[in-house]
Amino acid sequence: MRTFAKVIATAIFFAGSLRVVHATEVEYKALPNFGLAAGVRFPLESLVDPGGSEISADRLLGKAVLINFYTKYCAPCIKEVPKLNRVMERRSDINVLAITPDGRADAQSYVKQYGLNWPVAADAAALLSKRLNVEAFPGFALLDAKGRLLATVYANQLGGDDGHATVEGIEAWLNAQLRKAAK
Repeated sequence: MRTFAKVIATAIFFAGSLRVVHATEVEYKALPNFGLAAGVRFPLESLVDPGGSEISADRLLGKAVLINFYTKYCAPCIKEVPKLNRVMERRSDINVLAITPDGRADAQSYVKQYGLNWPVAADAAALLSKRLNVEAFPGFALLDAKGRLLATVYANQLGGDDGHATVEGIEAWLNAQLRKAAK
């Protein structure tokens, strides 16, 4: 009888584990009307940092690239900064790039005030609104190591009950997209 109880207990444990695994699978919605299709090379050319220097695509590529779309007017964007810094500390398999429509002076102030530890492309309003159709902030795009678009998502899908991205939520999305790309 004890053996039967162990078998039942083991079956219940595994069944519960399967439910948990299934329950943790999340279906992410892509940014609506994004200007690039998956697999298309992202336009990394002509991006400039807040100091006016060109951001070299070679500096970013070779690893997956997590792109954060933000603006200074976006309170959730500000809350994401320490979380993205933490993701960068924990992940050696990605590079991070922020792209903002804000002018170079505003972007420089934002970087200093909030402590961004990754490259920022400033003054990118035309790229964001006309070419990529980014209509709201914050959002993310993920590129493969060659610069091709893998996926996009709004940050409010990546975490907490309060609608703000969490480190765990960002990493779960990254892992899900990188797994899909590896298939």
